[in-house]
Amino acid sequence: MKIKIVLAYSVIAPILFYGCTKQGDVGQSSLLNLISEPPGANCGAGGVKVMSGVDANRNGILEDNEIQNVKYVCNGTADKQVILYFPANGAYYTSSAGGYVDTVEVLRDFNIANYADADSINFSAYLQTSDSSVSSTVTLYDMTNNVPINNTALTSSATASEFKTTTVNFLHDLPQTPVNLGIQLKSGQEGTIVSYYLPIITIYRQ
Repeated sequence: MKIKIVLAYSVIAPILFYGCTKQGDVGQSSLLNLISEPPGANCGAGGVKVMSGVDANRNGILEDNEIQNVKYVCNGTADKQVILYFPANGAYYTSSAGGYVDTVEVLRDFNIANYADADSINFSAYLQTSDSSVSSTVTLYDMTNNVPINNTALTSSATASEFKTTTVNFLHDLPQTPVNLGIQLKSGQEGTIVSYYLPIITIYRQ
């Protein structure tokens, strides 16, 4: 059987990054293309090809010579893996060291109990900072109880988008009741712009 993929948005290319909190001049825009990847050498069961780069000529189109990173988000080969995409399809940024909780990128009424035989879970996203000496950090956030989810923090100091994935199974750190699951973004230094995009939760079943 094929993997079950829960999509909360349509895959569209290209996508212009936009921000929930626009704090300062971000200069040239970053662009993101999401393209369906057929089964093959890059993804055995197919998936999504993610291309990103800076819009050097400011025409709103990610052209071949502007592509800086290519990644693949692959489907599983069995029905024991569920990928949950958050609903929005742009990038979000902030310059707040205290953190900002996105009100758009929300999985509403998320309940891990709905996924029978869940064995492990991870959280992934692309992160970027405007200053390599300042980190960008994203964390899953329980918006119902206003607390971050333990063991879900992703951190990067890359000035080009970097794909990061949690290394700790945080399955038992999740609330066992329905919650609105959001994302908190923090800058490592007040006033320095950081961003993230394409947040994904992957649930593995026994």
